Amino acid sequence: MHYIKDLFEGNMTEHLHNKFIRYSRGDFVGPLLKLKFAKANVKIYASFHFTDELLAIFAEKIGNNEVRAKGTIFWNKDLSPEFEKLGLKFIKVSKARGIFKYTIDNDVVLKDLVKLMDKYYVLLNIKHNGLTYSTKKALPKPNKEFGADFCKLTLPGDMKDLIIDEFVFDLEDRNKVKLIEISHQIKVTDIVLPEGEKDFDIARRQAKRVGKIERVVTVDGEENLSERVLNV
Repeated sequence: MHYIKDLFEGNMTEHLHNKFIRYSRGDFVGPLLKLKFAKANVKIYASFHFTDELLAIFAEKIGNNEVRAKGTIFWNKDLSPEFEKLGLKFIKVSKARGIFKYTIDNDVVLKDLVKLMDKYYVLLNIKHNGLTYSTKKALPKPNKEFGADFCKLTLPGDMKDLIIDEFVFDLEDRNKVKLIEISHQIKVTDIVLPEGEKDFDIARRQAKRVGKIERVVTVDGEENLSERVLNV
């Protein structure tokens, strides 16, 4: 489940909390999403906030089939031992500014890579039986403008309801919808640190961000605004 859905449905999960650790006080552009529906397919265009969930949906659709995956995996430590345990191979590894970059270009069971998503940054390009999943080649830079173009996914048209349930959970009439655009504005007014914690890194990760989030859902040109209090 995407963390924005958790937030708006009142599910205060660790996954949701972790997604807000990166925010300081201030106003921020949040997750962006564009959905195009046709009889033959569903096309999804998204900001980097949706990378995990879109890859998981793609992997579930493909099942246990092997697919050719090209891309990179990023993290701040050597992942070679963990890759070996999972049977994942990489063709190149480089390191810059403390970040390891692993390049892969081989056949994989996509579900194995999905297991990594909660731990590492996984950027891939995959094609399988007319379906495609792609991301940009580099992680977005902090505090830079971004759009709904970091990640792209094409799925069969019969997956329309599943996609709407996951990402447009507040949509009432879905029968004839052709285009949906979603944006979020995050306003953090306070950061509440845990009492008594002297370790700065632990305190930063456990701190709660307080404020509000505004959600704009535009369905075939008709705009709907909703908001929720932030205390995550």
